[in-house]
Amino acid sequence: MALQAETLVEEWFNRNGYFTIRGVKDKIDEVDILAIKNLGQSNWDCVHCEVQVGIRPVTYISRLTSELVTELGVKSSSSAKLRTDEQISTCVKQWVENKYTAQKKQRIRGQFFPNSTWRYVFVHGNVKDPKELEYIRLEGVSLLPFKQLLNELCTKQTHFDFAGSSAGDLVEIINFIKN
Repeated sequence: MALQAETLVEEWFNRNGYFTIRGVKDKIDEVDILAIKNLGQSNWDCVHCEVQVGIRPVTYISRLTSELVTELGVKSSSSAKLRTDEQISTCVKQWVENKYTAQKKQRIRGQFFPNSTWRYVFVHGNVKDPKELEYIRLEGVSLLPFKQLLNELCTKQTHFDFAGSSAGDLVEIINFIKN
């Protein structure tokens, strides 16, 4: 599911006039999508997008910190054990750092478009606890529901011809099913 979701997100960016790079890796670190759009007058919109589309989520988006794993006595950082608001906030801060603000992520982005200000976007599906999304937003990450993105892909007309795009056929299939 992850590959298909990322492909559709990349298609959405492309149809909105962005140049995209997907799946940039530096050893084990990866950035899902980097999207860059020229707004004119040497003004660029640079987006670092992470994609996590769950349909029937059983766990949280963010992993437990190592301290919380010990404190809660669970076996795994991906434990689905209910969390307090404070625990969600702590885990989200670590998740945002790991996904967006860590030096290694800055270094990856800098290789493609140095000295730029990047904004952060998180494309998500259904979530175990909606409070987690609010904490992600409070950390400066824009939220984009996957359903909204799909709806825009299937209804919004663009002035670009995307007959040969990577997800163009998939969008046509979705439109066929909808109609």
